[in-house]
Amino acid sequence: MPADPLTPTEGLAPLLRRAARHGLELLPADVRRRVQAARGRPPPRSVELGDLDAELAEADRRFATSEDEARAFLNGFVLAPPADPPADPFSDRYREWTWDLYRRVSGREAYSTDNERSPFDLDAAVARPYPYATGSTTVVGEELIARGLIIKALGLQPPGRIVEFGPGWSNLTVDLATMGFDVTGVEVEPRFSALAESRVRVPEHLEMVTAGMLEFDPAEPYDAAVFYESFHHCADHLAMLGRLHDIVRPGGLVLFAAEPVAPQAYPWGPRLDGYSLWSTRVHGWLELGFDPVYFVEALDRTGWRATRYRARDLSPLADLWLVRETR
Repeated sequence: MPADPLTPTEGLAPLLRRAARHGLELLPADVRRRVQAARGRPPPRSVELGDLDAELAEADRRFATSEDEARAFLNGFVLAPPADPPADPFSDRYREWTWDLYRRVSGREAYSTDNERSPFDLDAAVARPYPYATGSTTVVGEELIARGLIIKALGLQPPGRIVEFGPGWSNLTVDLATMGFDVTGVEVEPRFSALAESRVRVPEHLEMVTAGMLEFDPAEPYDAAVFYESFHHCADHLAMLGRLHDIVRPGGLVLFAAEPVAPQAYPWGPRLDGYSLWSTRVHGWLELGFDPVYFVEALDRTGWRATRYRARDLSPLADLWLVRETR
């Protein structure tokens, strides 16, 4: 990467504020909430599972009028984490613990990639896809900043070959294909695949594969693999990390962007903040979170080393892990 996106250009005081905030992020969640309360920022209120549906109904009511108001409401509560997860986060017992938590939060008997389907109007999305459809300058601005940082961090020249897993609304997919990269999008939702094909201006630079990321088996490796707000939907993240060695060429890059890697009450598992609860309970989506210590160890165990770049003063989505092979 040509430059560190965290290099300060605005003087010492903003740098110190940034360092203080990043230090706070390293604290355990319960300690962090107490520090924020002492600073006059009350922590999110804790709700019980039995009250969750009423809270989410209120969020839906607010979404009908204001994306920003609904997000603020969802950011105001959490579900208390279950006590005493199994000690070894790499064990089968721990994995079953996470799936039990998912079943209780989602209200579903089991998870499958069919749960990742997203209801939307294709014609409307071609004209005005997310985030533009929100009408929120905050949401759109944060998204644009993050995509710019991702493109800069890739450090590739067209016509390099890039696979993007879970492109969703295909904003980054379209950016990369328009630049002249040969992009393969691996997307489990057929309507998202159709949306990407409808939006791209240079169809010869885009191939959409409708499949789950664990099912994708390319004929030849890519220069880079990108996960932008998608890796946390993977049902077996350790298996995916292992498979990436065959998907990316030797010396190639894997880039994780805007993934929920942050201190939490357990090493990995379903996230219990309001927005994640809404996604899981309403849609059945898998919304995993990863503690940074666990995430680094998972990368190490599967043969990867990572460098993290963040510009969260500009956008909470501007959080990148650039990963290369150690084998």
